[in-house]
Amino acid sequence: MGALIFSGLISTLLAIKAHRALNYRRLYFSRYFIFIMLSMSLWSVNYAFEVGLTDIELKYFFARLEYIGIAFAPVAWFLFAAEYSGVYNQFLRKYEKAFLILPLLAIFSMLTNSFHKMHFISYYLDNSGGLPLLVLIHGPFFWAFYIYSFILIIFGIFFIFKQFVNLTAPYRAQTAIALTAACIPVLGNILHIANVGPFAFLDPTPFIFIVTGLILFWGVMQHEFLNIIPIARENVIESMSDGYIVLDLKDSIVDINKAALELAGKTKNEVIGRTLNQLFGNDVEISQSEINEGIFSKEISLKIDLETKFFTLSVSPLVTKDNTEGKLVMIRDITETYQYQEALRQANKKINLMSNITRHDILNQVNVLSGYTELISETLHEDAKNDPRIEKYLRNLNKSIETIHSQIIFTKDYQELGIVSPTWQSISNVAKESAIPFSSQGIKFSIEDSGLEVYADPLLKKAFYNLFDNARAHGEHVTEICVGSRRAADGLVIEVKDNGIGIPPAMKELIFEKSVGKNTGLGLFLVKGILSITGMEIKETGIEGTGAIFEITVPPGNWRENVS
Repeated sequence: MGALIFSGLISTLLAIKAHRALNYRRLYFSRYFIFIMLSMSLWSVNYAFEVGLTDIELKYFFARLEYIGIAFAPVAWFLFAAEYSGVYNQFLRKYEKAFLILPLLAIFSMLTNSFHKMHFISYYLDNSGGLPLLVLIHGPFFWAFYIYSFILIIFGIFFIFKQFVNLTAPYRAQTAIALTAACIPVLGNILHIANVGPFAFLDPTPFIFIVTGLILFWGVMQHEFLNIIPIARENVIESMSDGYIVLDLKDSIVDINKAALELAGKTKNEVIGRTLNQLFGNDVEISQSEINEGIFSKEISLKIDLETKFFTLSVSPLVTKDNTEGKLVMIRDITETYQYQEALRQANKKINLMSNITRHDILNQVNVLSGYTELISETLHEDAKNDPRIEKYLRNLNKSIETIHSQIIFTKDYQELGIVSPTWQSISNVAKESAIPFSSQGIKFSIEDSGLEVYADPLLKKAFYNLFDNARAHGEHVTEICVGSRRAADGLVIEVKDNGIGIPPAMKELIFEKSVGKNTGLGLFLVKGILSITGMEIKETGIEGTGAIFEITVPPGNWRENVS
């Protein structure tokens, strides 16, 4: 009796677990699973009272109560199996109430049996085994419902078995749990109905529910039985346009979807158990070190028919409960993106070529203009040279020519922004190289050898050069420039300090705008643009009168210790 109560308790706990899954994950099959568990619980608990009591009328009373669970369990199993496996689930959702009509009629027939004797012809106590057991003589209504229930159970098992066969290794565990949990009680019930040996009078089905409950409980705890739907693989993974491959711990393929098979031009039977290199042959080279390094991504190209297509291949570990079970490989078609990028590169190449030609022609004309200005100055009469107005005109003309020249040179630097991919660069090495042109100008440099690298545009050297040149040009009496760094949360801050006059508070943000400053106003504007390509930010935090301090903030992931 205690074992039967325990079986009912497990079924109730699993029903609660399924209810939570239904509430928080909206898994449609959970409602049917709850139905099954409550039916099993009702069956087990009432059978416990039927077996434990000695009065025949009380036994018959609880036998009829347990019949409510017996009536609904097969229908609940059938609907659960259809939903869980995805077989005719939309059709069955629409007509699920129709499947409940016969169980309701069976319960009505059983409750009114005293009037027609068509469900149970009679009943009596059997004391031959020492334990008084209730024996029911089944009538035609019972057998009609039993055949109906047996058909539903067999169809449910067939749905789950079909799903089990179609799924690959990583997804079979959950389906096998459902299949095993269903088959064991069915066998026990057949033994009872067929009057086989000691089971003729004692129904083993409620006792077997203990095993069923423990199997399902193990499945819930170890294999997330109620959290993952096997049909999701069929509906989602097989319909994905991205290639999907699962590798086991030996890097052998254990699952692959249709998209990946089409890319490889092979069937599933040809690739299961093979490696990635065997899948794609000589078209793709993936080293073992790349596969073993955990998460990595690379671009690959495959020749499909007469067309070459480009893909990103990403590998990440499959982890369950902190244990690595294998690797997930995703292959995404980036051919269209690659073609757009290539078209953009070609367009930029043509634009840059035109810009270079135009810039060269403009500089030639500026040089001609500068030369003629010099000739005019030399051929002027001495009185005209000393005329303040003429002197002012010539000075402004030369200044305009210099400004045009500087701005044209700036366009070359700005044009090169983002053309070449960012790289890892040593802060100290870049700063030292940028300081070389100023070594003969009376400025002492103190550059920290931090061993740190930043991920930045190749023009980072130009950014440091402009910062140093800005200090020389505007600091008035700069004799020392220091470059250092400090950690700030997960980021890094690079400091460039000088001992000049500093920057007024009102100008601290304006100095990074275009055309703001005493000369061209382009130096710090370019610095900000170079740094922003990889997410770095710059600001001035010094105190006016004590020197300028430029702080470059490097975001997490864009700096590292020197790995060489």
